Amino acid sequence: MVSPRGKIKLNLEIYKTIIATTVRYANVKIPEEKWAEVYGLLYGYINGDDVIVTEAIPFTHTKKQRHILKVEFDEEDYALAASIETEEFYIRDPPQYIVGWYHSHPGIKLMLSQDDVKNQLAWQTNNPLAVALVFNPVRLLKQIEVPARKGDPIKQLHLDTGFLNFRLDDPNRGLEAAFHIVPFEFTDLKLDETLISNAQEFVRWVTRAFPKGDDVISEYQRYTESNLQKLDEIYNGTNSYKNTLIRKGENHRIPQVVENQSQEALKVLEQGNNMINIFKIMKNYLEYKERERLIPQIDDILNNWDQRTMNYMENFKNLASKEQ
Repeated sequence: MVSPRGKIKLNLEIYKTIIATTVRYANVKIPEEKWAEVYGLLYGYINGDDVIVTEAIPFTHTKKQRHILKVEFDEEDYALAASIETEEFYIRDPPQYIVGWYHSHPGIKLMLSQDDVKNQLAWQTNNPLAVALVFNPVRLLKQIEVPARKGDPIKQLHLDTGFLNFRLDDPNRGLEAAFHIVPFEFTDLKLDETLISNAQEFVRWVTRAFPKGDDVISEYQRYTESNLQKLDEIYNGTNSYKNTLIRKGENHRIPQVVENQSQEALKVLEQGNNMINIFKIMKNYLEYKERERLIPQIDDILNNWDQRTMNYMENFKNLASKEQ
């Protein structure tokens, strides 16, 4: 058995990136047969035998359902990864570079498949300490180790992050190379019940607020327009009722009516703002190649919400004192 060299050191933001980018394509809102694997790169540097991961960048996901166990990294991806390394990471102090890769095994045992071994060979041949991080959101949520074969016993886990790090024993053996687990530690948080609970809750937020592919645009548009419509309906309905009270000579009732309706409006507004803030966080986890195209569209949607709700409650409460 090969003894692992050093540790993998990563922080909370990297963990969140791995969760967000992988759960986006494999969650309870997506039929399991349509789940996809996600492939990203880990950038950082080596300190002794330790791999210090400073950033995780998602690149691609399974495009063909028949290849659910095979997420491909093509020549364009390799060229882009090298360009990012040169232009964004190598100029840092200390210089940083690709130290490994991550991908998801949604609902599948954590291990390296033959395709994974092939991918790992590409990285570990150039960097003997390069690591392959494999994440399974089902493992995190259920705290179980999924068996390799149907019918095998399920192993109960405790305080499990849902991922393991692997390295090949001997890259010279090529596709026949065995692999081993490399230990890890978080640099900015403690592995405890709170962390696991928060990670599981983050999975649920990603499931709710980070649709796959271009669906992110249509869903964000649908959500904001739906809630803006609710706010307009509450405002217009209250204003209409106020005018009815004026016609009846019951002006004294207006302040209380406005106050009651403002509570309903505030509830819709706060719920909307909370979700919009989640959307703003999620856009940071888009795949690298889709950011240039999707981020401006997302920003337009979110800015429209901000502009149309900016003075909403002030205008609403002014209904109680507006002159007729």
